[in-house]
Amino acid sequence: MDRLKFYNIDDKYIDYLYQFDDKVPYNKNQKRPYIGVIIEIDNIKYFAPLFSPKSTHKKYSDNPTYIKIGQDYGIIRFNNMIPVVGDVLTPIDFNLIKDIKYKNLLMAQNNFIQQNTEKIRNVAKKLYKMVTVDKKKFFVDISCNFKLLEEKVGIYDSDKKETKFIKDIEITCEVFEEISTIVKVLEEKGFKYIEEFTLDDIYMKNDKTNEFAPKNGRITDTLIIRYVNEDDKKIVCKRRNHNSNGFEISTEKSVLKVMSIEEAEKHLNILGYTRFLNMIDKNYMYENDEFIAYIQDVKDLGIFIELEAKKVENAEQNIEQLIEFVKTLNLKIGTKFDIRKANLLYSKQNNE
Repeated sequence: MDRLKFYNIDDKYIDYLYQFDDKVPYNKNQKRPYIGVIIEIDNIKYFAPLFSPKSTHKKYSDNPTYIKIGQDYGIIRFNNMIPVVGDVLTPIDFNLIKDIKYKNLLMAQNNFIQQNTEKIRNVAKKLYKMVTVDKKKFFVDISCNFKLLEEKVGIYDSDKKETKFIKDIEITCEVFEEISTIVKVLEEKGFKYIEEFTLDDIYMKNDKTNEFAPKNGRITDTLIIRYVNEDDKKIVCKRRNHNSNGFEISTEKSVLKVMSIEEAEKHLNILGYTRFLNMIDKNYMYENDEFIAYIQDVKDLGIFIELEAKKVENAEQNIEQLIEFVKTLNLKIGTKFDIRKANLLYSKQNNE
C-alpha cells in the first residue's frame, strides 16, 4: 500500500476550484498542507486538507467527515477533500522546513497518518459514497461537490501561464477601533477565528517601461515579492479588472515560488525592476456562513477590515451587500469602501 504523503497545492488551482464550490478550503497562501493519495476513482486522485490544532478539537469525536490526528495534532477533513491533477502538487520536504515548531507538528501528524493509512482511506471512500451515490442530504450539504469538481478538473488547463478567474468580491475600509473591539463585534455576528498571518510585500516597478509603476498616485497592476514565512516565499503578479465604480471584480494572477527573497529581488533588478514600496500587513482571519473577514494591521498606516462574499452571483449587488453589512457592525469606519492600502501607504511615504 502506498504511503500517504504531504503536499502543497498551487494557489491558482485552488482559486480555480473555488469558483465552482465555496466549500473548497482556503489555501492560506499555500500554507495548508494536503495529504494523499487518499482515494482514486476513475483515475482521479483526492487529497484532504489538514487543519492545525485548536482547543475545540479536544471535544471532537471521529465521524465520517473528519479524523482527529492523535490527541492534539489537528484534524483531517474529508468533507473538504478535492480532486487534483499531478502538476499542481509540490511535495513537502520536512528537511527544508526551518520553523522547528511547525516541522515537529508535521512530523507528529505524519507519524499518526502512516500508522492509520488504511483507516484514513476507508473513511474517505465511505464519505465519498454517502455524498455521490447514497446522496445523504446532511453529508451532501456539508461536503464539496465532488462530481462537479471532477468535471472541472477535467478541463483545467494547468499549462496556461495565467488563469483568469472571478475574484472573491470584496470591500476594504479603514477602522478607527482597537483590534479587540473589532474581534468582539465580529464574534457577536457569528464569525469564528480561522488564523493569523503576516504578509511582507515588496512592490516592484520597471524604471524604463514604468510597468507596474503607480499611475497618478494609484497602484493597480502589481509585481510583488512576498514573504509569509520561511516555507512560503514567492513572486506574485496581478493584473486587475475593475467596475465603473473602481471596485476590483476580477484578476489575472500568476505565482512563482522562490527560495530567497534577496535573490528574487536581485534577479528582478537585473531585468530592470526596482522596489518602490514595502508594506507589512498583519492579518486576522474570521469567517461565518456568508463572509470572510480580515482584520488588517498595516505597519505605519492603520487598521482596516476587508470583507469578502463567499458566494458570487452579481458583482454589483454583492458589493452593495458587503457595504451594508459593514455598516451594521456599528464600528467607527471611514467613508470609502474601495481602499487600496498600498495606495495609501505609497501616498503617505511620498507626501501626496
